[in-house]
Amino acid sequence: MYHFRKKSIVLPIFLTVCLVGLSLTGCGKKDDEIITNKDESVSASTEDAWEISLPSTEEQEEETEEEKDSTVNDEDRAVSDSFDEAVAFIKRTGGVLPEIDYETVKYKPAERDGDLEINKKAPKEIEEGLKEDKVKTIRLIRSGNGATIDFTVFTNPEDGLIDKIVSTEYGSEGREVTGFYYKNGVLLYTYRYLDDLYGINANDARKSGGQRCYFINDFLSECYATYGDKNESVTAATYKDLNPDIQKEYDEMEEELINRAYINYNVLKDIPSTAKIYGYVADEQGGTLANTTVTITSEANAYKDSVVTDGDGYYEFTVPVNTSDWYNMTFEYGDFAPSKLNDIYIRPRTIEYPAGVIYMAPKGENKHDTDIYLLDVTKQSPDKLKENQYEAVLSYNNEKTGELKPFTLDLNSGKYDNNISQVITVDSGTDYKYFVTDQVNGKSGNNMTNDMSLSEAQVKLYNKNGLVGSFQVPVGHSGVVWEVFEIKGSEVIPSNNYYFETGKNIFF
Repeated sequence: MYHFRKKSIVLPIFLTVCLVGLSLTGCGKKDDEIITNKDESVSASTEDAWEISLPSTEEQEEETEEEKDSTVNDEDRAVSDSFDEAVAFIKRTGGVLPEIDYETVKYKPAERDGDLEINKKAPKEIEEGLKEDKVKTIRLIRSGNGATIDFTVFTNPEDGLIDKIVSTEYGSEGREVTGFYYKNGVLLYTYRYLDDLYGINANDARKSGGQRCYFINDFLSECYATYGDKNESVTAATYKDLNPDIQKEYDEMEEELINRAYINYNVLKDIPSTAKIYGYVADEQGGTLANTTVTITSEANAYKDSVVTDGDGYYEFTVPVNTSDWYNMTFEYGDFAPSKLNDIYIRPRTIEYPAGVIYMAPKGENKHDTDIYLLDVTKQSPDKLKENQYEAVLSYNNEKTGELKPFTLDLNSGKYDNNISQVITVDSGTDYKYFVTDQVNGKSGNNMTNDMSLSEAQVKLYNKNGLVGSFQVPVGHSGVVWEVFEIKGSEVIPSNNYYFETGKNIFF
């Protein structure tokens, strides 16, 4: 991040943000040192491009001739995200998260031309078109430091080109959110800011420090740095008048953003939507069952795969994001009665789906011997809900944990609610996060407990037509806050993040 001041001293662009000291266990059952496990559709939606104070209308020129002449190459088009394409990708990668390498310089800035004028209307025009775009979320690992990066990718369904990419990189100081805007595969604009656990909105991020940069013909034409109410900018036209320290910063930022923008584009366009389904198998006493055969199927796509649980009773599948059917799983262990877990719906933008714990026992001895349906087969409509309302209902096994409470945070107003049954009224500007909190351990400061992860907690979300989604608590994690999902507008976005450092005290 960069802070332009026309002085000899250069300060970093981010003022200290009052961040949560958040730490988070990693995907599956292992604890990672790097913060992981976040769907950045939460913090980097189409609404996250800042409201920019633009220059006078005379300066807002139409597209340059160079932009109009941009051609579209077939190699720039994103994969179609078909089910078969996703299956082929999973087989090719073995279900392992691919790495993305920013350290190697693959793309360099073009020669600057300070006389060319920026089309500052381009970001807003691209934003308006995103409403029709196909959206997916992809998780990758950054080579070199092992950090997790989640990408939200907006692809135009008509020409197959990516219009916008939002990356969220998780590190010890928080979440660095960077948005990249493209037209015909060419970078036009970027923004960047630091986010926290609570999903601060873009205006708050601006006040805490951020940057917005415009590009023409693959060189950095102008960049703004924001500090509270102050805007500072450096342009290609004034570059020659800057002191050497500022020139060096400008050069480094240009090189870094150009390289990252095109690496992102060219890597992500070839990756279809996939998600990880994972969980544990145990006996009636809670002991883990190794060597259980777990089979997953999707009838509509004639899909079938099997794995065997490890010594901790853990299993995982990487599967295509499946909008045409539900996944069903069967669990088989020796002469135990088989168990089933049905109706796992992997909705778009899902990265991970924790399926909880499946309990097994010899035939006739299993208390959990009925098939488990994650969707209500009766589809009864909650009659009290209106057209624009959701109801979130939390249930858990109170014999295995202390008090669990839901916590709904309105990101627009800052208001929160912790009633067990909650009704959320939505509109186009709605932005809610839904958490579940371990009250007993959270209040006592025992944040490294795994009590909540063993509580069999489940959140069901309804609208007037019936069940919208069912969310299982991730098993095998230490922490006291489970971030379950977000509602943006009328879209439900699964999160399934788990935290043992929460920063603020509003949860407890």
